[in-house]
Amino acid sequence: MLVTTTVAFLARPEVLGAAAILAIAYFLLPWAINYVQLQRLKKPAVDVPVLNLKGKSFDEAAEYYLYHFKEILQQGYDRFKTVYKKGAFQVWGIDGYIVIVSPQYLEELNALGTDTLDFHSASQKRIIGEYEWLRIADELEAHTILTDLTRNIGNLLPNIHKEIEHALATEWPDCPEWRPVKVWPSMFRTMALVISLMIVGPELSRDEYWLSTMINFVEDVFVGGWQLKKYSLFMRPIVARGLVPGIRSVWRHQENARRLIVPMIERRRAEKARAEAAGEDYVKPQDMVYWLAEGAAKTNPPRSDANVAELCLMMNFAALHAATVTLTNIVFDLAARPEYIAPLREEYAAAKAKYGGGLTDKQAILVNSLSRLDSFMKESQRMNPGTLTTFSRLVRRDIHLSSGLHLPAGTHILVPAAMISLDGDVYEDPLQFRGFRFHEQRAAAEDTMYAKQFTTTSPQQMHFGYGRQACPGRFFASAVIKCITMHLLEEFDLKLIDPKAGRPQNAIKGAMNIPSETAEIMMVRRQ
Repeated sequence: MLVTTTVAFLARPEVLGAAAILAIAYFLLPWAINYVQLQRLKKPAVDVPVLNLKGKSFDEAAEYYLYHFKEILQQGYDRFKTVYKKGAFQVWGIDGYIVIVSPQYLEELNALGTDTLDFHSASQKRIIGEYEWLRIADELEAHTILTDLTRNIGNLLPNIHKEIEHALATEWPDCPEWRPVKVWPSMFRTMALVISLMIVGPELSRDEYWLSTMINFVEDVFVGGWQLKKYSLFMRPIVARGLVPGIRSVWRHQENARRLIVPMIERRRAEKARAEAAGEDYVKPQDMVYWLAEGAAKTNPPRSDANVAELCLMMNFAALHAATVTLTNIVFDLAARPEYIAPLREEYAAAKAKYGGGLTDKQAILVNSLSRLDSFMKESQRMNPGTLTTFSRLVRRDIHLSSGLHLPAGTHILVPAAMISLDGDVYEDPLQFRGFRFHEQRAAAEDTMYAKQFTTTSPQQMHFGYGRQACPGRFFASAVIKCITMHLLEEFDLKLIDPKAGRPQNAIKGAMNIPSETAEIMMVRRQ
C-alpha cells in the first residue's frame, strides 16, 4: 500500500515537474557559477595592454601563453622603453590575467609590506591554482632555511662531500671510455641524495622508501596542479577531493612522510630528555627535521610533528627541482664550452692547495673562494634561468604607484627577470656566453666583490627573486651545486655528442624554462 501511494505521488505532474527543475538546476548551476566566475576574470582590472588576446579566444590566448610566453615577455619588455609609459602590460594565463611590471618599480614595490604584496599567496596561485589543495609556502620553513640551514652550511659540507662521492660511485656510469650519458636523471638522483641528507640526516637519507616519496612528491605536485587546472573553477574543490590522480598521489606521499618522520622526531625527543635527565650533553642533529621541530615547538600555537613532516616534503619540493634545473644547465654549458674546464680545474686545485682538500671545517672557505666557478654558474643561470619571471606577488590592498599605475587588490604581478638578463643596457654582449664575465668584473673593481656573486640579488640579477622574499635557500643551493660541479670536473671529462648541433635546447612551458630530461652528453672517467 505504501509503495503504491509513493509511486502515485511521484507520478503526479507537479512532482515530476519539480524533479525536472531540480535535475536541470543540478547540471546548470555549476555551469552558471563557472560562467559568472569566468566573466569576472575576463574583465581586466588593470588598465594596461593585453598582449596575447588580440585576434584570439581566451582558450587560444591561454594556449599561446603556455608555448610563446618568452616571445610575449620580450615584446612587452622592449616596449617598456618606448610605448608602455605606465611600465606594465598583461597576459591572459591559465587562471586569469597576469600583470608584468617593469623593473623600474622594484624599489617602490619592495618597500611595501607583506600585507599589501603577498609572495606566499602568489606562489600558491601560480603552482597550485585557485583552490588550495596543498599548502606550499610557509613562514616557519622559510625562516628555518634562512637561519639554521644557512648558518650550518660549513658544518654540513664534509658529509655533503661524502654523499656526492657516494652518488658518483653508485648513480653515475663507470665510463672507462667515452660514452653517452643522460644528464638529467643522474643529476636529479645526485641532488636528491644530497637534499635528503640535509632534510632528514644520515639516519634516513638513503632509505629508498623515503627517497621514492620525496622524488615522486615533486613530480606529482606539478602533475596534480596541471590536472586540476583542466576543470572549471567551480568544480575544482569537488574533483580535487578524489578525482585527480596527481592530488591523490601527493596526499599519499604526505602520509608516507608522516609515517617515517614523526617517529624520528619522537625518538629524538626521548633521547634528548634522557640525556638531560642524566646530566649529559645531547648532540643535536644537524638537519631540517631537527631545526623545524625545534621551531615548531616555539610557534603559537605549537605545530604538530605531522606538520613538520609535511614541511620537510615541501622544502624538498622547493629545492630539488630548481637545483637540478640549475645544475643540469651548468653541465650542458660545460660540455658545450670545454675551454672553460681547464681554468676551473686549476682554480679548484689552487684552492685545495691553499685550504686543504680534506673534509675539514675549511671547506666552506674553499667553496666560497671559487670565483671563476661562481661566475660560470651565474652566467649559465643568466642565459638559461629556471623561470622566465620572478618577484611573483599577489596584491592584497590597492596600490597606486608613482607613475599613476593602479594595481587593484587581487592583481597577480611578475617581473620579467629573463628579459633583464638579456638586456644590452644591463649587460655587455648579452647574447654571448662569457663564463668568467662576473669573475672579471669582481677582479676589475673591488667594490663589486660581493655584488656579482651567484647568490646576489638586485634589480639586474633577479633569478633568485628580490627583496625580503628572495629565495632563502640560495646559499645552500650554491654551495651544493659548486661541490657537485667540482667533483664532476675532477672525475670526468665532458663533451657534446655532436658539437655542430650545439648545446641541448631547453623547453619552455609558460614561465618554466626546463633543460631536456632526455638529452645526452659524452663522458669519460679521468685516469
